[in-house]
Amino acid sequence: MPRILFVEKEERTRALLQCRLAGIAKVKCAPCMDVAWEKLRSRKFDLIVWNTTSDPVGQVNVDEKLKLLANEGSDSRIVALTNSITTKELPPCGGNIHIEHLPVNDQDLVSLVERNLGASHGSFSQSHADEIELPIEFEGIIAVSLPMRAVIRRIMDAAAVDIPVLITGETGTGKDLVAAAIHRRSRRKNRPYVAVNMGAMARDLVASEIFGHERGAYTDAQDTRPGIFEQANGGTVFLDEIATMDEKTQISLLRVLEEKSFRRVGGIRSIGADVRIIAATNEDLEKSVADKRFREDLFYRFNVFPIRVPPLRERISAITALTNHFVSRFSATYGKEVECVSPESYRLLRRYSWPGNVRELKNVIQAAVLMVTGKELLPGFIPERIREAAGGSENHRHSTCSFQVGATLHGVESEFIRMTLAHVGGNKKLAASILGISRRALYNKIRKDHAG
Repeated sequence: MPRILFVEKEERTRALLQCRLAGIAKVKCAPCMDVAWEKLRSRKFDLIVWNTTSDPVGQVNVDEKLKLLANEGSDSRIVALTNSITTKELPPCGGNIHIEHLPVNDQDLVSLVERNLGASHGSFSQSHADEIELPIEFEGIIAVSLPMRAVIRRIMDAAAVDIPVLITGETGTGKDLVAAAIHRRSRRKNRPYVAVNMGAMARDLVASEIFGHERGAYTDAQDTRPGIFEQANGGTVFLDEIATMDEKTQISLLRVLEEKSFRRVGGIRSIGADVRIIAATNEDLEKSVADKRFREDLFYRFNVFPIRVPPLRERISAITALTNHFVSRFSATYGKEVECVSPESYRLLRRYSWPGNVRELKNVIQAAVLMVTGKELLPGFIPERIREAAGGSENHRHSTCSFQVGATLHGVESEFIRMTLAHVGGNKKLAASILGISRRALYNKIRKDHAG
C-alpha cells in the first residue's frame, strides 16, 4: 500500500484526507515542515504533499525546502501547494515535483492527491479506489449513478470532519438519508441523532421544541422539558426545511452556532451545545438571502460544507436498480412473490419525470407490489399518470379537472388542494411541492378549511 506524507497545519483538512484515502494509502500527517523532516528520515514515502502556507511566514524559503525535499525523498513524488512560487525556480529534479497554486478546495485537493498518487505508484488506480470506497448500497442509499456516487464521496468527506453541513435538493431526493449517513459515519455515531422538520412545527412552539423550557415559562409549561439540543448532546441534530424558519428562530440558531450554548425558554442558565448541526432545504437559500427572507450570516454558517442531492430525472440510469430494490423490499414486507418487472414497466418508469423523486418512485412501487397477484409487475399496476406521461402525449402528468362557473376562489383552491392530495395518496410534502407552496402553507390552508 502506498505511503503519503501530508504537511498541513489545518487539522480538519488532515482528517479529511486521512478518511478519504483510508484503505487505499497509508497517510501520515505533519503540521509543518520541521515536524515532517523527522518522519522523512525514518521512512520512505511515495507521495509528499506540502501546503507551503503551513510554515510560518517569512521563516521558510520554499525553493530551498523543495530542493531539500527532492534530495531527502529522491524517489518520492512531491506536490507543493503554494501562492508564491513560480515553476522557473524549481530544482533540477523538478520533473518529479508538481506545483499547485492556492486556493484549492477540499474536493480538488482529494482529486489532486489521487492523481499524483497514481503517477507515483503504478499499482494504484482510480477505479480500484472507487470499488473500495463506494459500494452500490451505502447506508441505505442506492448509488449506481455517477451523480449519486459523487454524493457518497461528499458524505464520506463530511463525516470525517466535525463541521456544519447544508444538504440541498428537491423534495423526495433523500436528503434525510444523506444526513443520517453522515452521522453514522462520523465520530458521533454512538451518540444521539435527532431529526426535526422545521416546516411542520407550530411557529409559537419552535423555540420550546429546540431549546426546551423551564416550568412556568408559559401557560402550558407545567414541567421543565429538555429541547432537541439537550436530547442530542454529544450527537447530531438534523434540521430539515430550514427555509421555513422565522427571523427569531434564525437569530437563536446563529447564537448557538457562534457561542456553542443556549438557554431554555424561561431559563437564565446557559447550557453547552455539544452537537453537530446538519441542515437541509428544498428551496434556493441564496435567493432567500437576496429576498431578505433568510439571514446571510446564518446561511454562511450552515453552508460550510454543501451537498447537493440530484433529482431522479438527472439519474435515469438509477431507476431500474431502485425499482428492483423496492420490489424486493416490499415483496418481502407483504409476503408477495414478485420476481421480476416487465420490460414495458421499466420503460414507463424511465420515461416519467418523477417530480416527487425517489420518494414518489418508492410509493408507486409499494402500491404496485400490493396489487400484484402473480410473479411479474406489469404495466397495469403502474398509475395512469405515469403511463400517460410515457405515451408521448404532451404533459399528461397531472389529472385534468373542471370547476363550476360561479364557485368562489377559496372554494376552487380548497377543491384543488383536496384533489392534489388524493392524487399523491395524501403525501402532504409531495402535494406542497406540486402546488408550489411550502409545507407549512399547505398545513395552514388545510387547518383553515377544517375550521371553516
